[in-house]
Amino acid sequence: MKLDRFVILAVALCALFLFSLPALSQTFRMNHQMPATAVSSAVDRWFVDEVAKRTGGDVDIQIFWSEGLGKTTETLSLLKNDAIDMAGLSPGYFPGQLPLFTAPNSFPMAIDNVCQANRLIDRLLTEVPGFQKEAAANGIKPLFFHVLNPYYLVSKQPITTLEQMVGVRMRTWGAHMPRMVQAAGGTAVTLGLSEIYEGFSRGVIDAAPFSVDLVETYNIYEVAKHVTEVTLWDGPTWGVWMTQSAWESLSPDHQAVVMEVAAEAQARDLAVVRQAAENARQTLKEKGVTFHHFDAADLRTWQNRLPDFFSEWIEQMEVDGKGDAARQAVAIWREVVDTVECPA
Repeated sequence: MKLDRFVILAVALCALFLFSLPALSQTFRMNHQMPATAVSSAVDRWFVDEVAKRTGGDVDIQIFWSEGLGKTTETLSLLKNDAIDMAGLSPGYFPGQLPLFTAPNSFPMAIDNVCQANRLIDRLLTEVPGFQKEAAANGIKPLFFHVLNPYYLVSKQPITTLEQMVGVRMRTWGAHMPRMVQAAGGTAVTLGLSEIYEGFSRGVIDAAPFSVDLVETYNIYEVAKHVTEVTLWDGPTWGVWMTQSAWESLSPDHQAVVMEVAAEAQARDLAVVRQAAENARQTLKEKGVTFHHFDAADLRTWQNRLPDFFSEWIEQMEVDGKGDAARQAVAIWREVVDTVECPA
């Protein structure tokens, strides 16, 4: 009997000791597709610092910028195989595995401004279960997304009408942007982001969709002095993702902190991006860049020539068993575009 009481007391003391121990700190490695100098990269630095601060240092996230842990095109595989814990990654690189997430990152002339892009991705993640299911099927969890400023028509010569678009060689990407250029009588040229400057300087392209802050960042103003303020593309871009296994290793309290900070980071990103556009616009004017407006009637004609990207996408998603999610997404998308404007 005395032995039994001793064993019970020993177990109780051990349990008390274990529960009184501080939580072990966890370190998570994030592969990032962007350089540390990008405008929104500062938001990701704030995110990891704030998570560490609010968890008392228990959750430490280390960012490896500019593909420091692997090529962007390899990152989803690295996440799925738990070779890395987190990533700053655009879903547009993986249309086969992430077709729902890819759509807002791909369709031209489908979003007017960054505020719509921010609201859209937020609502899709919270209101369309198919998005979370798609992520889970790939072993990942989205935490928050960045947005980019509108991609305007940046060119070597002024382009303000459809007639001036005929024969223009424009940098594009993906499957949808080339069709937008072709609808205006232009020629689509596929180039990577880092190839735009050289493409202009060597005469490979005459124009490119690009945001004003990226025109400044990549020094495009040196080789293309005209910006026509017609939104050729806008939308959410890279997301910050965590593997399911890394997420499940966090305590419920730490999970709550991560999501709280993620929501704040997404709001912060919108403010940072809008300010970057305002600053860049002034800088570009000082560098000799001229801003133009596109003819309104010609813009409507151009838009009417575009394929019905939404219907095509829903049809494709039906084949994948994701038709309901796509229809939900399109309904939300249309509502956001009709109702959301950026405050002055």
